[in-house]
Amino acid sequence: MAKTILICSGKGGAGKSTVTACLWRALCARGRRVLLVDGDAGLRTLDLLTGLGENAVYTWADAAGGLCAANDAVCLSPDGTCGLLLPPAKPDAPDPDAFCAMLRAAAEPFDYCLLDAPAGLGGTFPAALAAADEAVLVATPDPVCLRAASTLAEALFDRLAPDRVRLVLNRFSRDAMRRGDCLSPDEAVDLCGVRFLGAVPEDARLKRLCALELPERATRDAFARIAARLEGEDVPFKFRF
Repeated sequence: MAKTILICSGKGGAGKSTVTACLWRALCARGRRVLLVDGDAGLRTLDLLTGLGENAVYTWADAAGGLCAANDAVCLSPDGTCGLLLPPAKPDAPDPDAFCAMLRAAAEPFDYCLLDAPAGLGGTFPAALAAADEAVLVATPDPVCLRAASTLAEALFDRLAPDRVRLVLNRFSRDAMRRGDCLSPDEAVDLCGVRFLGAVPEDARLKRLCALELPERATRDAFARIAARLEGEDVPFKFRF
């Protein structure tokens, strides 16, 4: 049975979708089969970041509404190890029970289901949270984003145990931290009250994911460590960026 991980953020612009796409690559590199679910109805992005879904016929809303079987809505990679469920064009909130049932059926052949939720608490977020086994909260190392993350964390803790919610600090720079231009991981954890999972460096190449270019080596290494921790490995926290 696939483990469903909700990827979420308190505010837009934290890099949640790029984190989802990079974590997908890191898990696939470990030999895992991964289903991606673009939960941002009306504003889909994961098809561009992964190269999947070009010939899609159905969305997850079609599957949840009974217009097609769940597996018919999954856009598979050529080797069958990765799938993508696209969102509908209209940003209507789905019924949580129907959404969860659809997701269970679609994710059955996979090891992981990464659910890229919209920013904040609206839209598909309640249904996505109802389907989640764990959550990864994405935030940048600044007080505004982390305060929003703290608010979102309260909603996550209503549904998930604290050890099932973890923080990824995106666009982190050790040099910027030393200059006082961004918060440290310890300060970020104190502000939002969520266990730390890992930090990702600022990487200009992430803007070219739509061209299917790979991130910088430091970014790929950071996601490899995050994926290992998600799988229960004891990986030390060392920030070289």
